[in-house]
Amino acid sequence: MNETSFIIGDAGGTSASWRVVDGEEIKQFKTIGYNAYTHDLADLKENIVQCFGTELQTERPVYLYAAGVSTIEQKREVVLELKAVLGSNLQVENDLVGTARSLCGKDTGNVCILGTGSNACYYDGREVSTVSASLGYVLGDEGSGAYLGKKLLLGVFRDQLDGDIVEAFHAKYELTAHKVIQQIYYQPRPNHFLASFSHFIAVHKHHPEIYRLVYAAFEDFYDAFFFRSKHVDEVYHFSGSIAFYFSDILRQVGLDKGIQIQNIVQSPIAGLVLYHQAYG
Repeated sequence: MNETSFIIGDAGGTSASWRVVDGEEIKQFKTIGYNAYTHDLADLKENIVQCFGTELQTERPVYLYAAGVSTIEQKREVVLELKAVLGSNLQVENDLVGTARSLCGKDTGNVCILGTGSNACYYDGREVSTVSASLGYVLGDEGSGAYLGKKLLLGVFRDQLDGDIVEAFHAKYELTAHKVIQQIYYQPRPNHFLASFSHFIAVHKHHPEIYRLVYAAFEDFYDAFFFRSKHVDEVYHFSGSIAFYFSDILRQVGLDKGIQIQNIVQSPIAGLVLYHQAYG
C-alpha cells in the first residue's frame, strides 16, 4: 500500500522532528522532544498546536515514534492525550521501531540510538526485540550524550584530564562541583544538562584524552548492549546526534571490534517518510 498524505513524528529526549506529506509536497516542523519516562505530554501537546497550526485540521494518518514508549499502556496514554490535536488516526510506536524502519526497511540488522540517551535492538525485518535494557542515564545509557557529559565532568572535577582541557572547560562554563550537583539533583531534566556538554567534547574531540573518553564510551555501549547478543555478527545501523557527530570515532570502534557499521544518520525522519510512502 502506498501512502500519499500523512504526518510522521520522531521524538527524542531533546526535540521532535515532523514531516507533513501531501503527495510530492513535504513540510517540515520541529517541536520539543518527548520521552515517556521524563517528559510531560501536556507540554508536547501544547507545542504541537503552536507549531502546526492549520496542518492539523485534516484526518490524515499520523505516525509518531517516541522515546521510552514501549508498553501497551504507554502507547495508549500517548494516543489518548494527543488524539485531540493529531486526530483519531494516530499510531504510536517506540523510537527504536522508527529507527529500524527508517534504516533497515524490511531487512534485518542491529539498530542503535545514540542521542541524549542510548538504546539498541535487533530488527528481524518486521519487529524489534530487546538486546539489553537501556536503564536510563543513572544506571545505563552508555555511549549517549548524557554518558559523555558525566565522564567529562568526572574528569574535570577529579583532575583526571589534562590541564589544558580543564582550563578550556572552566573558561567556557562558570561551574563548580557544587553547582553541578545542584543542577543534577534539584533541577528538571538532569540528563539534558549532562548531554549539553557533548558540544564541548565535539569541539575538543581530537585532543588525545577526549578522543579516548569518547572511544571508551562507545566501547561501553557495545559491551552493554551486544556482549551477549546472538546477532553480534549482523550489520549495525546508528541514529542520533552523538552517533552522527562522533561518527569517525564510532566507525573506528567498529573496525577495531570487527563489526560492520552500515548507516549512521542524525535523524531517521527522512527514511521514515520513504518507508511509509512505500508500505503505509
